[in-house]
Amino acid sequence: MYFIRVIIFLCFVIIFTTKAYASIYEDNKGKLALDAPPHSGYQTHTNYMSQNTYSYEYIEDSSGSRRGKFYQRFELRDGDCFGDDNWNDCAADRERVEFSSRPTQEPEGIQCFAYSIKLDSDFIDIYPTNTDLGQIHQKGGPSGKAGGFLSLPPLIQIGAKHGKLHFGWHSLKGSPTNIRDKRIDYHLLNISDMIEKWNDISFCLNYVDKIMQVWVNGNKKHEINKSPINFMPESTYFKYGIYRSFVSRYKMREEKKGRDPDLPTQIVYYDEIRRGNSIMEVDFNINPNLKPVD
Repeated sequence: MYFIRVIIFLCFVIIFTTKAYASIYEDNKGKLALDAPPHSGYQTHTNYMSQNTYSYEYIEDSSGSRRGKFYQRFELRDGDCFGDDNWNDCAADRERVEFSSRPTQEPEGIQCFAYSIKLDSDFIDIYPTNTDLGQIHQKGGPSGKAGGFLSLPPLIQIGAKHGKLHFGWHSLKGSPTNIRDKRIDYHLLNISDMIEKWNDISFCLNYVDKIMQVWVNGNKKHEINKSPINFMPESTYFKYGIYRSFVSRYKMREEKKGRDPDLPTQIVYYDEIRRGNSIMEVDFNINPNLKPVD
């Protein structure tokens, strides 16, 4: 009986001391990370490069979140380029503050992803510089050149340009070390409909039936009868935040027009970041029984 009481007591201790929400910390390499609740399908989200003090904030405010108590804020200013042991954005005409999610996924079966996104009231579309707001990237994937710079192409980039948000699929051809990358964009939303307003993006990459399906706010937007992948990487993973590529394009255009060439500050909010093996596991519009991600 005493042994049973001890077990019951330990169970209560575990229940009441388990964190009810995620927290920010530095990993063993000093990188900023956010732990993730198991029901989100992730363990951690980590910035493997660096950031400034204003770049990221994990906000507790149930009145401002998409669901639950917390949401995330990213801010990218002109000149915010960083690097790691293998990459340098500053030397590659890029800027970013971005989290990579773990665990990675094998490119097999059905892999589904979802997140909620809101743009700040001052958000500006800076095309012809690209602004990407969610990616499925590759580890050990093919490489090539883009705009004269080394390119490690992703599978999916969800990006803002021409006043619209697009689901960008990268059609990759050629050889693994000299890839030819053609990005094909599918319209999701107008940027004007994302200012100070939450929208929910979800999509499934079906490696079995070789199709991609995309939903916006619970409504199917696209069914793309193409294989998500033509080259087999080691694994894939989700990235989110703000990623700007070919920043010089905007600067050169503004200089030619006699205007300030500095890129405007962009602020973007994220919430409800999930992954799973079916749309029912990731999209709360379709499955309202899904628990909020905090």
